[in-house]
Amino acid sequence: MFALLVTLGAFGLILVLARFRVPLWVAILAGSIAVCLLLGPEGRKFMQLGQSALAGATAPQSIGLILLTILLLGLSVLMRESGQLERIVELAHSVLRRPAVTMMAMPALVGLLPMPGGAIFSAPMVETASGKADVPRGLLSAINYWFRHVWEYFWPLYPGVILAMELTGLSIPYWSRLMLPASGAMILGGLIMLRGTHPDLHAKSEPPPKGAKRKLLRATASIWIILLVWAPLYCLAKLFLGPHLPLFLRGAIVRYGPLTLGLLVSILWTIHNGKLGIAGFRKAFAKPGAYSLALLILAIMIFQHTLEDIRAPYRIAEELKSLHVPMVLVVMILPFIAGFVTGVAVGFVGTAFPIVLSIVGVTCGLERVWIYIPLAYGFGHMGQMLSPIHVCQILSNKFFGTTYGPVYRYLLPSAILTASLNAGYFLLLRWLG
Repeated sequence: MFALLVTLGAFGLILVLARFRVPLWVAILAGSIAVCLLLGPEGRKFMQLGQSALAGATAPQSIGLILLTILLLGLSVLMRESGQLERIVELAHSVLRRPAVTMMAMPALVGLLPMPGGAIFSAPMVETASGKADVPRGLLSAINYWFRHVWEYFWPLYPGVILAMELTGLSIPYWSRLMLPASGAMILGGLIMLRGTHPDLHAKSEPPPKGAKRKLLRATASIWIILLVWAPLYCLAKLFLGPHLPLFLRGAIVRYGPLTLGLLVSILWTIHNGKLGIAGFRKAFAKPGAYSLALLILAIMIFQHTLEDIRAPYRIAEELKSLHVPMVLVVMILPFIAGFVTGVAVGFVGTAFPIVLSIVGVTCGLERVWIYIPLAYGFGHMGQMLSPIHVCQILSNKFFGTTYGPVYRYLLPSAILTASLNAGYFLLLRWLG
């Protein structure tokens, strides 16, 4: 269990350093150094660390994520400066009638767009929706982060879902039907965050005036424009980007290219519609906060590359197999740890699913593998949601000026309830057979 203990110890180090107000990017780099020194190849540990750091800093995924984060922050500033953000929240509150529902609905709406770090885009909407109620910053961050990811079980635009469908051979309609209850479980799990919150968040307003829904659709045009530009470009990129490009580069272009163009079109439309001009553009992209996040994202990517280069997820999987852990526990534990270690859905799907599918197929037969898929994906998703290196959690916490502790106070009960509901769904599927 050495690899598992070292990896969990590195996360513990990150959390402790963050608790003592060490800059988070420094804490994450310290975690990278720790795992590499303890798990790296003998005689070349520092060389391995240098290679992983260089690969993480220069990877197309890192550059794409930094660019997307800067554009997302710029767009949110433009929407606030033009008054669009306030109009969206005001109209959403009018239609939904309760501030608490609006606070959950805004990140869920943004969650339909597969934007890495998209929680930073919905964060100002959640803050505005809370109004003047005395809401803890940790709760605001937890709501924004949690409901941003409720669709990631079945929505076929997410890379983790796409990869899972490829590995399992399931079609989009079949996968969506199978995984939709898991999204319902996550929504129910998130509702308990609002227990005991300020009464003003639950006060019901008057019915919306006529045309409010149409006005809300128009007010959210900056969001829908991204989707309308992204969808066809994504399909074209998947179809026509030829094999002459390296696989890693082709994947980065498909994932980040259409989204970047969609954001640029949305930014131009928002500037034009809000009559902000060049001055508004300069103001949106002159804020130093957006660029300080670049350092944090680089540290996260270095840490992820280090774990991948020293094969930490695979070594942990081998350790669990060697201990002869019961199959059902492997189906739950392995994706959870992989999600916790990597902080991304593609990470737990790519590392844990091939092992889980193989074990279940051999033990239970291929015709019963589908029963275990929601359990594996559900626990993997909870692992990435609780990961301290999940980009969305880090960005959301930074926006709301909070640390891990106050946020986990709300995340953990919701995660336990969601995991329990997913386990119950698995038992139902197994009983139905």
